[in-house]
Amino acid sequence: MTETDDRATRARTPMWVGGAVSIGIAVVACVMIWGLALPVTPPSAVCPAIYPPAAGCAGDARVLPASVWTVLIAGAAATAFGLGRRGWWGAVAGAAITGIIAVAGYLATWRMSVLFFV
Repeated sequence: MTETDDRATRARTPMWVGGAVSIGIAVVACVMIWGLALPVTPPSAVCPAIYPPAAGCAGDARVLPASVWTVLIAGAAATAFGLGRRGWWGAVAGAAITGIIAVAGYLATWRMSVLFFV
């Protein structure tokens, strides 16, 4: 008769589930951030004189914030694996932290500032 180590398997499940959710959030956030920084389709022939400018009307002004926040989001997704080792609350906390950083990164890129509050 063979015994399986159920406790070890149960301990790893939150880490992988929390990490997968965090990576999913990070991928969606990076696609949205880079879609705002470097849009695929150009805007209309005339850019409106509004601040912050529409996507594609700012030149390369959104590339630096997009780069910085992509690194921060990747770091948050990586730490979600470490938090997932603490159990389900750690996995939820890792996904929540990744989501908060993702929203802050999108808003900072939209506002064309590296820091969200400046």
